Amino acid sequence: MTDAERGSLSHSEQEATTPGSRSGRGERPKRIEEPLRLVHHHPGYLRIRAGAFVQPEKKSPVVIAAKNAAETVPGFRSWSLNPKTGSVVVEYEPGALDADDLLKHIAKSAGFRGVEISAGSKRNRRELVSSFLDTVQEVNQVVSQLTGERADLRELVPVALAAVSVLSFVLHEERGRLPEWSSALWRSYRVFMHWHRPEVRTRERLGRQEEERRASVNKSGKPR
Repeated sequence: MTDAERGSLSHSEQEATTPGSRSGRGERPKRIEEPLRLVHHHPGYLRIRAGAFVQPEKKSPVVIAAKNAAETVPGFRSWSLNPKTGSVVVEYEPGALDADDLLKHIAKSAGFRGVEISAGSKRNRRELVSSFLDTVQEVNQVVSQLTGERADLRELVPVALAAVSVLSFVLHEERGRLPEWSSALWRSYRVFMHWHRPEVRTRERLGRQEEERRASVNKSGKPR
């Protein structure tokens, strides 16, 4: 065997065993009989955990595959592993990708059984939503009392958006961070119609009934 052949063989062996190389990327880790657990999530931030992430080997194929999977997704920002707890913080651009799709992609690429949302994460999210809704209801009640039961947030929010649209129209190019007047006006209309959907449907039903009544009267009043 010539020196050139030995050098070529040595280079091929090194390339095949180097993590992140083209040949290495084609090999998926063996299936892991545990799920990738979502511990915490809010837009732009994910905390995940797995037993395979605890004190991993220096070139752990699971960690490498999971990290590579996250890094190849558009909108990825950072990957931070805590080997003592097996916890990983993944930061991403909220508008660029969906968190569920990112989790499934990482789990599939690293060989995990799937994605599991921890009970604590579910409970925290439910509590957060419930707390937010309670706060909105309390604010709505205060506003309703201050206006003498004549209006609440369902009226005041659309009015505020309409006022913003007028201001944006007047300022035009000097509006700064204000939205386009047409966009603010459209949102005002949509919010008002959505929050007053029962009243709108009732009026539409009464209007149809009135039209049908008039048509019936006109028809019965025609000479035969």
